[in-house]
Amino acid sequence: MDVMDCIRGRRSVRSYLDKPVEKEKIDRILEAGILAPSAMNSQPCRFTIITDKSKIRELSDKTKKNIGVLGVGLSIMERMKSKEDTIFYGASLLIVISTKKDSKWFKLDCALAAENMMLAAYGMGLGSCFIGFATSLNHDKEALKELGVSDDSEIIAPLIFGYPKEWPKPKEKRLNVLKWIG
Repeated sequence: MDVMDCIRGRRSVRSYLDKPVEKEKIDRILEAGILAPSAMNSQPCRFTIITDKSKIRELSDKTKKNIGVLGVGLSIMERMKSKEDTIFYGASLLIVISTKKDSKWFKLDCALAAENMMLAAYGMGLGSCFIGFATSLNHDKEALKELGVSDDSEIIAPLIFGYPKEWPKPKEKRLNVLKWIG
């Protein structure tokens, strides 16, 4: 797939079929993550892969309990009362990218890895979505331990993947150039 077609086509998917992502595709998604650039090739990203749907659901429920720490509005808090999986949307694959807390560059490196992974997934016919709300799990020591995230580290990029029930329609994008010098 042409890289620009991939960039133009990828969407945040929030509705998935009940179909597991094959290990070969998970391996390719992870490869795309580790191929992302990182500051001075530090490669600080750590990946936790969850394919157990009951564990994903459990993490969704824990996220809902912790979401208040993110300072979200009342409409979001109301949505969190739903019995539905309003966090991970029934996705069959959750990959949590974490890194050490001691560097702002590491956070940027994790974001670069996340985008590579979502683009690779789209190129294989998979949907994906960056679930920022799930960073509230950084306030749940038990969840961090379950995910293998050490005390000196934090979750940066919780990503879901799966086979979409449907592809969202593209939204209009606008170029916002502050200034062009030269």
